[in-house]
Amino acid sequence: MRKTVAVLAILLFGALLNADVVMKLSMPRERYMTYEPVIANLALRNTSGQGLIFGHEAEFKGFLEIGLFDMHDRPLKGSGTKVDLKGLILRPGADHHIRVNIGKWLDMRRAGFYKLKLFISHPMLKNEYESNFCTFDITNGQIFWQRNFGIPNLQGAQLGEDLKIRSYVIKTLQDKSNICFYLFVEDKNKVYAVRYLGVLLGRELPSFELDSLNQLHMLLPISSKKFNYAIFDWHGNQEKQSYYRTSRTVPTLFRQGTTGDVSVVGGELILPGEGYAQEKLLPNLPADAINTPPAAQKQPAPANKK
Repeated sequence: MRKTVAVLAILLFGALLNADVVMKLSMPRERYMTYEPVIANLALRNTSGQGLIFGHEAEFKGFLEIGLFDMHDRPLKGSGTKVDLKGLILRPGADHHIRVNIGKWLDMRRAGFYKLKLFISHPMLKNEYESNFCTFDITNGQIFWQRNFGIPNLQGAQLGEDLKIRSYVIKTLQDKSNICFYLFVEDKNKVYAVRYLGVLLGRELPSFELDSLNQLHMLLPISSKKFNYAIFDWHGNQEKQSYYRTSRTVPTLFRQGTTGDVSVVGGELILPGEGYAQEKLLPNLPADAINTPPAAQKQPAPANKK
């Protein structure tokens, strides 16, 4: 029955053998931090006048191929990886958009200059179609602030030697006119978390402090008079978030020397519903993208440094 349906579909869409698929590749940024997801946006338009179906059967099994090259146009490891597009339907004349996380299929943990091109292939297409080139840079960033810390033994259990000492590392990356801040949680062997924190705005610099449990407190300016206050645990998970604004005084992180407690002094807490919309941040790095080369491991584990 499936074969019959497939044959009928081929007869129905046979004219697509001479179809034209227009591809336009773009990237929202030119620079990325190591371990950060590298996102590409692909716009597609089927100008054949008939629909193009990507399905399970061999007659409809089309692919998106990832081409990754160095600055001398030499293909890099993993270039040529094919991504199954089953379920995609390119309707005639309509614009279709695909958001691709390149790091899901290729190992993008090494700093360097890259060129990216995507290809579309389908059994019903006479030719393979390709996009334009996009170039981008992956960098290790610059260290803005760093603090080593020990993981408190709250349950009396013995922690492994490699888990006792870690570091909070705040790094910056300059992409065009924007200076972006990132949080790395790592030790000498592994990276446990990478979080995008935000963009430097105005003259105020972000401030960071550790409390008695070695949790990281952050106060980050997000406009001329507004601040994002957040707390992160030893694994880079965000435990708390609130917002402050400048009133008669500017909000500041304060650490109580006798107790180790950290709090915000000065400024004014912004309550929910006061007309403030939370800033949309880039997606945090997925665990499987941080930890191992793509498709090499099912269970997440900390990444080994390179």
